[in-house]
Order: sequence, then structure tokens, then C-alpha cells
Amino acid sequence: MNKIKSKILNTLIDLYEKSKTFMGDNKVRQSFSIKVSKLFPKYDDDSAFDFYTELNQVCTMLEEKNLVTLQKERSGKIRTVTLNLDCLDECYAETDRTSKSDVNSRLKEIWQKYEDISEYENTSLSPESSKPLHLYIEEQRERLRQNKSVQFFGGDFSDYADLLLAVKEVLSNEEEIFIRELSVKLFNNSKRLEEIESPVRSLLYKYGEYDDKETVLEEHNIIKTPTYVMVKGCGLLVFAEQKIDLEKISGDIALSTQTLKSLCSVELKGASVITIENLTSFHKYKATNELVIYLGGFHNSVKRDFIKLVERRNPGTVFKHFGDIDAGGFYILEHLKSKTGINFLPQNMDVGTLDANKENWISLSENDRVRLASLSEKNNSYADVIEYMLKNNCKLEQEIISYATSFADKA
Repeated sequence: MNKIKSKILNTLIDLYEKSKTFMGDNKVRQSFSIKVSKLFPKYDDDSAFDFYTELNQVCTMLEEKNLVTLQKERSGKIRTVTLNLDCLDECYAETDRTSKSDVNSRLKEIWQKYEDISEYENTSLSPESSKPLHLYIEEQRERLRQNKSVQFFGGDFSDYADLLLAVKEVLSNEEEIFIRELSVKLFNNSKRLEEIESPVRSLLYKYGEYDDKETVLEEHNIIKTPTYVMVKGCGLLVFAEQKIDLEKISGDIALSTQTLKSLCSVELKGASVITIENLTSFHKYKATNELVIYLGGFHNSVKRDFIKLVERRNPGTVFKHFGDIDAGGFYILEHLKSKTGINFLPQNMDVGTLDANKENWISLSENDRVRLASLSEKNNSYADVIEYMLKNNCKLEQEIISYATSFADKA
């Protein structure tokens, strides 16, 4: 009986909460009814007499409590059940359900906490860095005004509060920290942040500017394994008590976060700098009077601080970036420029490189086209490349670019 009662009342309440009456926009009084046989097809089955009797008993009980009104046929069969809007509170109590109005009020209370500027006074979260969180809240307020569901809210206020707290802390984080360390700091539980990691990444990716959802936390220096800056080519790494000449090393060297703290300077002596997006390309790249830095797609503050140190110690140096010839590659380049303040020049990310590697083209997805169009609107620096890509339905991964022609010709 409880299952039947719950299904009837919850269905009626759902109809009400999705209506203009709930929003206060309806000028006439609506009624909310359900056809019993449509909600319970078994009710029309003559062989299911016990169910027929049980359902009639439940509906009669609800009518006696003044929660609904019934429309019956002469035979006693119930045709429709209509919600009594004057007894909504009793209906919510009967189903042990929180009203949508109360849910919305609690959500607004939670959002208000994150919109209050005083909440950020003791953090490094600036209006600009908190933008993704504010954009999210602004859109959810609009969704409530349109009587739509709130994104990333599954009905549990505790989980939702944890989610927004995590988002705020990710946005304000500046020092490199392990994800489990941050989890202990926020929740006194080393695994809690990993439990809600997926919605945290998804929310930030949707409302922020990130190239890849899987590297959102890493861009904010929240890591699962230590960060290393990999370099090779030309350059003298100057530490307090020693110097490392990269030209005397066969291959690359990886500098840990701890090692970088003791790095005093990088001397280039006229060499240029190139950052490379992908690991395979980094290893295969043949440096020609260049300091080569592996970017790893995303670039957190550890890598950016190293790059800015190089620029400060070597004013006038030419900085280049080599990445995939796709929307993601150009986004990483723009992000690198904006975060470091250095005018990186694209390397091997032009029409000529695309044209020379036609056999390795990859077709654009619809999402690729949307992102390329958006990039073109924001920045016309790559207009010719983007136009070529859209016209020829192509993009190119840097790992499969013809190194023999590309690097030699552009060195």
C-alpha cells in the first residue's frame, strides 16, 4: 500500500512542481490529475482483483485524508485522482518529501555564502579566479527562475555543499598540494575529494576555461604525483652551489618541485625557448640553439614559474610553442601567453605544416568546429589556419607531423 500511495502522491506533486502554478505565473487555478489506469496498467487487468482492491483502498484513504479527490465510474472503478492544492503541506508530509520551494530556498542560502565577498577575505581567491564558480551560481539561479533542475545537485545537500567547497578551494589554491592532502584539509578525510573529483572537474571545465577536463585540478596545482619540469637542449641551470650545463647532457633532465625551489637562474646565452605539448614530440624534437621545455598539455604554476624565471633572466629571448594543430593546441598556446605574460609564437602550427602532412589528417568533430569557431571569434591570430581547418575538415596531432621537413625547415 505504501508503494501505491507514494507513487500516486509523488506523481501528482511532480506535476504541480513543474507547473506555472508552482512558479506563480498562472492567472487561473490549475488542477493536477492522473489517470489511474495509465499510472497502474495492472489496474485494468481483470485477473488482478487483489491489486484492484488494494489500489481502491489506498485512493479512498487519501480522499478521506482530504489529500486528493477521486472521479469514479458507476462500477466503483476509479478513473482519475486529483491533487488537493489546499493540503500540499500534508501531501509532502505523507510522502516524507521536502517541498521544491524549501529545496530552492536551501540552495539559495548555500549560493549566498559563495557570493559574499567576505568569504574570500582570507583566501587568495580573487574576483577573476572565482569567475567559474560565480558563473555557475548565476546560471543555476536562472535555471530556478525557469523552474529547471540545478546542475550537479543530486538532492543531497551535504554532497552539494562539499562540491561547492571543493570548487572554491581548487580555484583559490596556489601552492602545489597532493589531492589527498587537500582532502584532509577540507573534509578531515583523505579520500573525500577523490569521491567527488568527477563533478568538481566537470563543473570547472564547463564554467571555466580549460583545455581538458582531466587536467583541471592539475592546472590549479592539485596533483596525485609530484610535478617535474623536463628540459633539454641549451641552457645553464644555476643553483646556489652548482651549475648544470644542459648541452653536456645527452638527453633531457627532470627538475622536481623541490629542486626548482633552489634554482637561482637559467642562462641561455642567446638561445631561444620552445615549449612542447606532448611527450613523444618532446623526446623526438632535435633542438637547434634552443631550451626545450616539456609542457605536458596543461601547465600549472610550477611550470609557468620556471618559464617566467627564464624570461626574467634572459630579456629579449624568443619564446615559441609547438602543440597539436587543433582547438586544444591553440587554446593551450593562448592560455600559456595569458598566464605568463610572454608573447609565445606558434611553431609548426600553420597552414604549411597542415598541407605538408595531409596523409595524417584527422577529421573534425562537431565539438572541434564549435571550439575553433569560438577561438576565431576571440582571437584572429590564427584566422588563416582555422579557416583552412574548417574548410578542409582537418586537424593534426603533433606526434605524427613530419619531423624531417617541419623542424629542419623552421629551425
